[in-house]
Amino acid sequence: MTLKNIDIVKIEKAIAGLSKNKRSLLMLFMGLFSAAAFAPIYFMPAYMIAMPLFLMTIMATRGFKQTFMAGYLFGFGHFFAGLYWIGNSFAVEADVPDWGGPIMVALLAVYLSIFPALVGLVTRYLHDKFGNRGNIFHDVLNFSVLWAVSEWLRGVLFTGFPWNLTGYLWGFSDTMLQNVSIWGIYGLGLFTIIFCFVPFLMMTRQNRWWALAGALVMVFGLFYYGNARLPEQIEYVDDVNLRVVQANIKQQDKWPYENWAKNLITHMDLSEGEERKTSGKDIIIWPETAVIYSLSEEPMRRDLISSVLDEGDMVLTGFPRRQRDPDQTRIYNSLMAIDKAGDIGGIYDKSHLVPFGEYIPSFIEAIMIPLGLNQLFTGGQGFSSGEGIKTLNLDGLPPVGILICYEVIFPGQVTENGNRPDWLLNITNDAWYGESTGPYQHLLQTRVRAIEEGLPLVRSASTGVSAVIDPYGRIVDQVELNKRGVINRALPQKISNETLYSILKQWTFTCISVILFIVNIVLVARNARVNR
Repeated sequence: MTLKNIDIVKIEKAIAGLSKNKRSLLMLFMGLFSAAAFAPIYFMPAYMIAMPLFLMTIMATRGFKQTFMAGYLFGFGHFFAGLYWIGNSFAVEADVPDWGGPIMVALLAVYLSIFPALVGLVTRYLHDKFGNRGNIFHDVLNFSVLWAVSEWLRGVLFTGFPWNLTGYLWGFSDTMLQNVSIWGIYGLGLFTIIFCFVPFLMMTRQNRWWALAGALVMVFGLFYYGNARLPEQIEYVDDVNLRVVQANIKQQDKWPYENWAKNLITHMDLSEGEERKTSGKDIIIWPETAVIYSLSEEPMRRDLISSVLDEGDMVLTGFPRRQRDPDQTRIYNSLMAIDKAGDIGGIYDKSHLVPFGEYIPSFIEAIMIPLGLNQLFTGGQGFSSGEGIKTLNLDGLPPVGILICYEVIFPGQVTENGNRPDWLLNITNDAWYGESTGPYQHLLQTRVRAIEEGLPLVRSASTGVSAVIDPYGRIVDQVELNKRGVINRALPQKISNETLYSILKQWTFTCISVILFIVNIVLVARNARVNR
């Protein structure tokens, strides 16, 4: 690769001169460092340093194996550091060994690292196939498009895991996040990765000024749209009052049988109080598996819960629903609506389950059960999957879309097709992850879903962060992580018109990616003919 700027040449030669082991360590460290750009740190310069070094290392390597391994090691560091908090779930579970946590995170990173490795491999192939004729910009654009597409693939293949997408780097800015209402988080991620290469491009003479100009146009355009979209006032639904309960019960204290009744009473006590509204309908919201009893089979406990309600009020609570079939008993991770009479107003069963956390994929289960390893992940019996994302029409309430735990992280998959809700409810239990980055990253993703869909989102988390979020992703009120508290708020209204993203989903991002990729390849091919 020939570049006109001596600074870039020196960096390239330095990387090419490194031994294989030192290059591997560089990529691993850069992957680890890049994770600092995500919530709650938001150190975007980490991406601006790590990504160009990743690209330059790809260009400095030779051969399929070295290029693949450079991307793979970068990806391993990137995902291991960004997802370390998953290992905390092993530390709070008495029946599984603590050492299983780092191993599980490493195994997840082993799989996810394939995506950055393929990005590096294809980028290098395109470089060798078409050449860049001394201008690394074409490699940067190919890399950026491929990275964004790889994040989309990561979010859909094998049930998907779209955590820590590049677009979330803007989580510190309500204004910049508004752009996901057009092209979603994947589209914002594409623009973000290009932006992160601007300081690198400015090191080359042929790219310096137009890279700066392009960055200014991009950032000011995104900022202007976001700022214009944000209203000063929040509109609320008449006569619908929320009481979001965060009992802050630690995971170790949640599942022992002797604590079930005590924990139920704790939630009931927090549901009462002088802060309750005196007019309108009160909707009391408890988090995922707040009640361990199978409430669908226990009318007496539903009657007990209903004692905290006035006429017309309702409790929405998570619980493990047991369904006894003739040949087997199924367990669902569910939400139930309970009215003043103790009757069931509606039930939703979680449909997008967490692999290894709530079930073991069938092709792996056949191997793990004979070895007894299934006990490490699901306690021996996993959850069954519900019918799909569902809108509940509850008496006296605007239609609500229910999302249990990590169902909220999937862009474009949070509303029922043909039955769009007026608001979203996410109940979750992040107590598994303690004081870590995980709960903050989860909260950010709920905010982005609200912006994408133009719907308010209410979140009840066992240990936090519980929040009421308006349809622009702004937190109206919250209870901090690892605090006990209650939110008393009216329900924000949805925006009057559907967002472009809620209509087109990923098609806008797809079109932009295809256009950029084709134009870039055409320009490179044309330049190659001119320079022959």
